[in-house]
Amino acid sequence: MADNGPAAPDEGFGRYLASVAERDIDLLLRVASGGKRVGVLIENKIAAPEQDLQAERYHLRGIRSREQGKIDDYVTVMCAPERYLDGLRAASAYQHRIAYEQIANWYAGQEGRRAAWRHHVMREAIEHGRRGYSMAVNAVTTAFHLAYWEHLQKRHPKLQMARPKNRGSKSTWIILKGQNFPKGVNMHHKFDQQVVEIGFSGHNVDEILAVKSDWPDDIIPVQKRGTASLAIHVPPIDMSLGLEPQLSAIEDALAAAYRLMGFANLLKSRSPEQS
Repeated sequence: MADNGPAAPDEGFGRYLASVAERDIDLLLRVASGGKRVGVLIENKIAAPEQDLQAERYHLRGIRSREQGKIDDYVTVMCAPERYLDGLRAASAYQHRIAYEQIANWYAGQEGRRAAWRHHVMREAIEHGRRGYSMAVNAVTTAFHLAYWEHLQKRHPKLQMARPKNRGSKSTWIILKGQNFPKGVNMHHKFDQQVVEIGFSGHNVDEILAVKSDWPDDIIPVQKRGTASLAIHVPPIDMSLGLEPQLSAIEDALAAAYRLMGFANLLKSRSPEQS
């Protein structure tokens, strides 16, 4: 669960981290587990959309609490109705997701009026979420993702991307894969962070540095939750402008992706259990 790792010296990363301000969280539990004080940081949602970088702020809060000695480790949790959780992007930064339906079912199996009342409250919240939440499809974002996919199909078949469906306005990541990528290895072109990353799920950045310590200045080893990543800063992308006027920036990003593809097997021989 540790998020230790060197701070990214790249200017783009610096601007990104500096812009992330610590804000309140919905619920913080401190529990004892295996002799450690673990902070459980919970974001509770019913229908309201996620705020920008909200999940990342939870990690920042956890890291700061750990550095201040308040906890030994932390996990982040999104608690919401199943319909809401199904609408989260696949690469959401929350480590765990708990559906209201799971909580309601647990209370349904308990005895007493208090449990019955809490079960009723959870079912009301689920119904409220069903009435109040649906992803607002953004035509501009959807069109840009589709144009990106078509460009890869025509010009870059070695870079794999699932054909996009409808996208909301906050869909600012393109998920990429190379042929025969090991399990747990993914690449992302993150427009909101101006980076292309390759991530190794279940590993930490120390493993990357143990394999290779002399990385080029523009390739930054960085820890992202339970994923060790290599990242390259790339030009900004504005989806509202369409793909064609930004082909040069897109090609720069794809050139970065090709470079990072070469490291897909970097940690293949190191299972997460060896970490």
